[in-house]
Amino acid sequence: MPRITCKQAREIPIIDYLERSGFIPVKINLESYWYLSPFRNESTASFKVNVKKNAWYDFGIGEGGNLVDLGIRLMNCTVEQFLAELNLGNYAVEDFYQNNDISRPVLPNNRIIILGVTNLKSENLLVYLRSRGIDPEKAKEYCKEVSFSFGKQSFYAIGFQNRSGGIELRNNWFKGSSSPKDITFIDNGLDHVCVLEGFIDFLSLLALKPKTIFNFNVIVLNSLSLIGKSITLLKKHKEVLLFLNNDEAALIAHEKLKAAGIESHDESEFYKGFNDLNDFLVHQHKLTDSNIESVENIVKISLKMRR
Repeated sequence: MPRITCKQAREIPIIDYLERSGFIPVKINLESYWYLSPFRNESTASFKVNVKKNAWYDFGIGEGGNLVDLGIRLMNCTVEQFLAELNLGNYAVEDFYQNNDISRPVLPNNRIIILGVTNLKSENLLVYLRSRGIDPEKAKEYCKEVSFSFGKQSFYAIGFQNRSGGIELRNNWFKGSSSPKDITFIDNGLDHVCVLEGFIDFLSLLALKPKTIFNFNVIVLNSLSLIGKSITLLKKHKEVLLFLNNDEAALIAHEKLKAAGIESHDESEFYKGFNDLNDFLVHQHKLTDSNIESVENIVKISLKMRR
């Protein structure tokens, strides 16, 4: 997968980045998109994006700039750390540019449009889940099969809904979401919560530690960049467990929660040495499959010796 450079990041449409981060314009006037400021709580939109110049300006603080300027301010990080977040896969180059042509931005009409939602049944999707170590029958309790269009083509994927009605979409070659982008909250009526980056991690934890899923509320961020949108919910819980990726972006998220006054427990030691929960789960399945194969070979050898 191509790595996004600083120059390429500045060319990414700011309104696309904001949409994927859960920020929706409250008013559109020709080339000006107006938002409630992502930097503070407000009732009147004072944050403007000029789509022609691909630049933003916040009238409340008197500051503006390009996408990189926005990202490092939103995440309170360095340029290098922001680029690392873009390159995690949440904001892959192909999510923003057609046919991997880095010079051509996605046109406004090339949005993901949901065409239909049904129960999971397509064998290709079920096979993909099994390849990730996930029981399709368990996934069916939380996920749907979603048909959608992107540009002039139609596709289908596993869908996982967020609290605002948007749907995370995943199959063996595609990762994206419909608007609006938001977190998912599974409320089991408890005062402790576990936090995961994506729904594949959620399904992985369900496979590895089902009691945790049933004995905790669950927040699935659907993008680590939405960590700020979880803060209000997190403050309502006495205990917060973080099952985030083992990477630099997760460390930034830890610090952001700490700065917001949220004490949390890092559970990544459980899958130390692996990028995320699903990598760990897949590895466990490979070990199990290898053990089964070894036992089958021993049985075969034993039968031959008896003959």
